[in-house]
Parts: sequence; C-alpha cells; structure tokens
Amino acid sequence: MNWLTSRCAPLVALSALALASCDKGTDLNVDLPDTTAISTEFQDFPLTVATVRFVPVQTLKTDHYLVGSLADNVAGTTEARAYFNVVTTGIVDSLPSKLTQPVLDSAVLVMGFDKVYGSTTTPARFDVLRLSASLDERQVYNSQTPTTTGAPIARNLTSRLDRTRQQVLVAAVPASPTTGAIPAITTTIPDPTVRLILQRRAVPATPTKPAVAAVQSPFTDSLFARLASTSANFGQTQLNSILKGLAIVPSAGHTTSIVSFSRVLDARIILYFRATGAPNRSYSILFGPAFSGVGANPVRDPRYYTRISNTLPPNLAVLASRAGAVPASVLSGTSYVQEGTGLATRVTFQGLEALKATANLTVNRAEIRVPVKPFTNALFGNPTQLYAVEVDANNVALQRTVNFIPTDRVVQTDGAVQTSGGLPATGTLNNATSTQAYYSLPITNYLDAFLKNKLEGNPISLVLTPSIQASSTLSLNRAVLDANNITLRVYYSKK
Repeated sequence: MNWLTSRCAPLVALSALALASCDKGTDLNVDLPDTTAISTEFQDFPLTVATVRFVPVQTLKTDHYLVGSLADNVAGTTEARAYFNVVTTGIVDSLPSKLTQPVLDSAVLVMGFDKVYGSTTTPARFDVLRLSASLDERQVYNSQTPTTTGAPIARNLTSRLDRTRQQVLVAAVPASPTTGAIPAITTTIPDPTVRLILQRRAVPATPTKPAVAAVQSPFTDSLFARLASTSANFGQTQLNSILKGLAIVPSAGHTTSIVSFSRVLDARIILYFRATGAPNRSYSILFGPAFSGVGANPVRDPRYYTRISNTLPPNLAVLASRAGAVPASVLSGTSYVQEGTGLATRVTFQGLEALKATANLTVNRAEIRVPVKPFTNALFGNPTQLYAVEVDANNVALQRTVNFIPTDRVVQTDGAVQTSGGLPATGTLNNATSTQAYYSLPITNYLDAFLKNKLEGNPISLVLTPSIQASSTLSLNRAVLDANNITLRVYYSKK
C-alpha cells in the first residue's frame, strides 16, 4: 500500500510540517529557504622555522641520569655530569662495627643502565669526586646548574658496557639412583651494569687463576674505618660528615659514549668485607633513584641531577646565546629537537590575518604537522612527543601565574582553558616505524584563542620542544625535522 494513502499519512505529514516550522534548516543539515549555509574548509599555512636552544632543561630527579661525553656531527660534543646526595640503607645488622675484627676486601660503585648513546664496545671511563657541600633541598637544579666538587675519590675508572651473563632457564637436576645428572640449561643475556672498582685487596695467583692487583683508596679505607669503629647506629649525620655527596663525570679524553642510567638497579657504593665468623658481608651507601627504583615515590629519593653542556659546531655556534636562532635555510631545510641538550624548533605563524578578520569564524580543528626527515635517527631515537611553549623575541618562555606559581606558558590540550596550566598539549609521533614519520600537535582551542586575542597577549613564536618544566624524563633522543614542510593545518567553518 502506498504510504500516502495510508491512514497514518495525515499524522506523518503533520509531524513533518511541525518539525520544519520549529527548526532552522542548518540545524537539520539541510538548506531550506531563508537559512544560512555553513561551509567547512581547510588550509595549510606556512610557518617560519628556525632551530633554537631552549635551555635550561629540567634534570632534577628525572627517570634517568646521564654520564659521559660524545662527539657527533650535529650537536658537536655533548658532555653529561651527574651529581648526587648520598643516604644510608638504615640496616644496622650489616654495619661492620656489629661484627668481630672486620676487614675490608673491596669497594665497588655500581649503577644500572638501559641505554648507551655512542659506542658500547669501547669501555667507558669515569672520575668519581666528592661534593664540597650536599645538594640543597631548597635550591633549583637543572641542566645548567654548576656544583662545586672537592677532592677526587678515584680517577679514570674503566667499565665495559657490553658485559653479558648467564641466565638459568632450566635448573640442573642432580643424579638419582636410576638416572644421571641433567645439566642446567642457560642462555647469555646482556648485563647492563657499570661496576667501578674503588678499592680491592691483592689476590695472589693460583694454578687456575692469575693474580689480582691491589687497588688503593684512602677514601674507602677511612670510610670503612669509621663504619667499623662506630659503636652506635651509623646514620645520615655520620655519613654526611664523611661524604657530603658524589659527582660522577667522564674522564678527560673520553668522547665515545654517554651512558643513560635508569631505575632498573639501585645506584650504590658497596663495601665488601669479612669478619670473624662472617666470611662474606657487605654494607651499601645509596645514591640516585634509591627508592623510586623499587616503586616508592620519587620524592623520597636523595637529590640528584644531570648537568649537560655542549661544544656546538660552527653552524650552530650562534645558539650559545639564548636569543640565537639558525634559520632552516642555513641548515638545508632542516631543524632539530633534542631532549637534554635543549635543541628545539621555533615556529612563527604566517598569513593568519585573513582568518583573524573573518566574521563568524569557527576553528573546527587545527594542528601543527611536523614531518621527520627519513633515515636520520641512527645514533639517537626520535623523541616520543613534542610540546609547544610560547616565547618572546629572545626565545625566552613567556610566563603567567597559575595558583600563585609563575609557570611557563605551554599550549594546553584541546578542551582545557588556554590561560591555565597543568594539561599541556602533546604532539605524538605518527607512523613511527615508517620513513614518513611525523608529529601531530593539536592546537584547536589554542588557535581559536589566538585569533580572538584571548591569550592575555599573543606570543611572538612557539617553540616545539620535547622537554618542559614539568617533564620527569631525561634522554638524548633527537629528531631531524623536515623544516620546509612544517605547516599549520586549519579546518574552519564560516557562515
């Protein structure tokens, strides 16, 4: 039956008439007489791009600390030095003074790492120094903070970076009256641990083993003597009187690697000793991520940070000044972003005047698209994300007060108030495993506020950087960007 001849037709027709009389055509996505159509368009706007150096970088109590020196053809020579406060374990039973006639056998500084920038086959060489004073709990430390060191504990200590160890997959089965013994099944795995020998007693040669030479250390001898003579509990006050803190730095002439130490293993100085009735004992002094490495809040960790410096190559030498900038044209259409060193890419909007002058404009979506040049991350991996920070003409971050705290003006995520803080927009890396990788940084709400002058003053430029004040990660990941194709893509509607 035709629906027009149905008994329901009058009701359907009446409902349609009522609907049409109450709503505008645009609300129903149809154009009816006397309505205004909405057009949606998108446009790519070019950006003026330059490489800048956005320092200092946040390195206090980050998830990694770096030590070493590395020369490469982009950033020149990068040097990383780490500084630490030290703490006791608080385990009284392990104190040498609790045993009879304790004797020190060796002292080893141990740190676990998860990445090496540079060569893993060339042994790393480090100096271990005392701090003149403990790191102050009330002072701000970052990648450019100097710290005074005192007398050296040891110099030119060497450690391999390609150690391996045997891991048992299936335990050995001993022989039984009816079956023979079954050996264990093992496999070789990496042993990512730096072990620096501070002190060691000599061991004479045996028929199966060569002699082991002694390593002298007045520092560890005096430390152990104090531990062995303290009748009461050995606490933080006693430790601070002996060792106010540590500095671990690359030895002179070492330029082949920077080691990234993580929370996979507590960083510590281990004193191995023996005593009457106790042949094998040890006592540890902790530093670095001592508590967060076992899942505790990083706030509990003794203070530590990394100082990072660069000897820049000639084409980036202007970046020694904060206001310096290297146009993409000088770098053959390239710009850089790198964690740790502060290398960043400055972008300046162009051609937005027509959009600002458009009445009844709605920004539906806006993003900064940042393509990565293919085959350029052999030495350093690409950063996982980018942030956008508002800056003035001298590349200094603009600030606003948020909850009574001066805070860098970082572009906030879509949906957040752009004059607030705490919810930064992040540009994620897309197609990371392909040769066409690119970062996409959404700035829809930000651009709308920019065009409508709702940012409490528009910035001169934005700096794209993988690190901001609130960052808790530290690495040397670096991306080489295709600066000529960095664009602002805007989808917008107008009546």
